[in-house]
Amino acid sequence: MRKLFLLLTGFAAGLAVWSLSGDSGTRGSIAGAQTAAQSQNTAPQYDSSGALLRPRNFETWVFVGSSTGLTYEPGIPSRGGGEFHDVYIRPESYREYARTGKFPEKTVLVLALYPPEENVSPARGGYFEGDLEGMAVAVKDHEHFSEGWAYFNFGEAGHLEDKARVNPKQMCFACHNQHAADDNVFVQFYPVLRQVMKANRSASPAQRR
Repeated sequence: MRKLFLLLTGFAAGLAVWSLSGDSGTRGSIAGAQTAAQSQNTAPQYDSSGALLRPRNFETWVFVGSSTGLTYEPGIPSRGGGEFHDVYIRPESYREYARTGKFPEKTVLVLALYPPEENVSPARGGYFEGDLEGMAVAVKDHEHFSEGWAYFNFGEAGHLEDKARVNPKQMCFACHNQHAADDNVFVQFYPVLRQVMKANRSASPAQRR
């Protein structure tokens, strides 16, 4: 299985929810999700065994950036224009990051993967995103994980699991810890977060409060 979170390019963006029912396999029903967001919890949810439940309606979270064909793994063949990687962050986490320059506890980042599609009228060239075919998630939660950050793969090829166990540390954590621009998040790939990082690092301590 591909290490989706080495693509978490990673990461790091509007309101949305974790709903424990329904499906995020399409981008429909966003209006309903926005209404439901008023009363539902966007924090990471776990089952009794500690597995992370798949976030629902993440499309209404804060969108932080997209890439196409971006990978760190050798030997993966190119597919048309390259797979699209869209990254979303939990709204509460984005607001706190924008305010303080730090990712708070319970931060959740979703990497959604879409295949490139083409030749659909009236398009005469180029590629657009097909249907959701894969998802990976990053969570910052010291209450559950000693390293703080943990990474999860909910499947690919169009089949998404409802819950996932944490990936082995050497699979994702080590790479993010070594190469991420800010706190295990590949902020360098996401313009929304990149601008926030630069602004906070140039601000005085008094301005960041």
